[in-house]
Amino acid sequence: MNSNAHYRISQNLLERSIFPKYNPYKLRNQDTPKENPIPLKTEYYHHITEFFLDTFYPKFCPECKIQLTKKITTRDYLIRCEECHYMTSRLSYTPLHHFKLPLWVFGYVLEESYLQSPKVLTATAIQKKTGISYKTALLLKRRIQLFASEQKDNVRDLVYSKLQKENEASSASQNTARTHSEKRVIKNRGPKAKKAALEKNRITLTNADTLVLYSASQRANKGRKRHKHGGSTASIYMSDKLGGKQVGTLVHTIATSNGALILDSVPDQKMNTLGPIIRKNIPEKSPIHTDSGYPWLNSVYRNHKMVNHSAHSKDKRYRWARNRWVTKEGVHIQYAEGNHRVIKQAFSSYGYIRPEYSQLYLNEFCFFRNLKVFGLDAIVQNWRERSSSKQTSELSAKVEESKKQKILVKNGKSNCYRALSVFQSHRSNPVGIVNNK
Repeated sequence: MNSNAHYRISQNLLERSIFPKYNPYKLRNQDTPKENPIPLKTEYYHHITEFFLDTFYPKFCPECKIQLTKKITTRDYLIRCEECHYMTSRLSYTPLHHFKLPLWVFGYVLEESYLQSPKVLTATAIQKKTGISYKTALLLKRRIQLFASEQKDNVRDLVYSKLQKENEASSASQNTARTHSEKRVIKNRGPKAKKAALEKNRITLTNADTLVLYSASQRANKGRKRHKHGGSTASIYMSDKLGGKQVGTLVHTIATSNGALILDSVPDQKMNTLGPIIRKNIPEKSPIHTDSGYPWLNSVYRNHKMVNHSAHSKDKRYRWARNRWVTKEGVHIQYAEGNHRVIKQAFSSYGYIRPEYSQLYLNEFCFFRNLKVFGLDAIVQNWRERSSSKQTSELSAKVEESKKQKILVKNGKSNCYRALSVFQSHRSNPVGIVNNK
């Protein structure tokens, strides 16, 4: 068959396919055809991107002190003031900084990631759906992950403030007694009755646990099962004879009964590693349930209770005890264990993730999960409060620093003050749960 026949067959296949002969995604905005044959709702996703930028990254006029809302039809990435016609880029200093694709592509990825959660949207899926290259799809996904990483502290504040408000409403002793009385009454009831009773009394239980993703247990010891080290940490690091590098990912999970989730990639399960994370996310008076690997939490959290997963049965006919998952007092970590199943199933779509990028993927998973729990309004409101307080604190700090510098310059001590300020900025605040070495 000659080359002309091959050309005619390929042209016929292209005409019958969904996409046209050209790929409009590889063209610029001004080269996009007037009649877009793509089955995606590009205008709808374009509005999603604009709503995202106006909500989380609004632009203000430096002269009129108002938010920029006037659009420019020929250039989507620009926005101007309605009064003084001040014009600036709406993408600068945002997760879309130097974004070269049409704006609707980002809106599509953002919408699909939210709708598919807890499933994940891989770069390969973005490539197949939008027609862009794999590298471009991966960088586009990285922009979503950077935005989710920026919102991580925002979600932490929401979880912490919710738990703290519950502690202020009722004292820790009353919460503990109420929990025990509920467990005695609804001991033989189903999970729906227990959940309804907990919601009625507004008690949010918190679980903490760890899981391993992409375990290297078979490769960590040269494929041998004998002389093998135990524990979760042994399954993520290669043996010393093989280099000792980290292959798997160890994830610390903090899950609440209302569905909130906080994930952190940690190198080990030591007290100095997990202690500051728990102290940062959970108030001291909140009830927290863990397994037997957190005995050091009792010194800080008086409402901390543990369940022994290795409890043996007193009856010789059985090996394991019946209460090794849920104790007689109702202590369990099923909120964390249930999330572990969802996380492992979702992250299996990636195939493998290098440990240095694991926190980005965990932040993305947490953000869309918590977005469904708290809602967009609560996240945006807390985000604006944090940004406004941060700006005011930075402004006041700059004013105080300028005043001190003026005074010290008059006295001839500017160099000493600068050295002292640098030293104070590099000091780390000690964590109360561990002793600094």
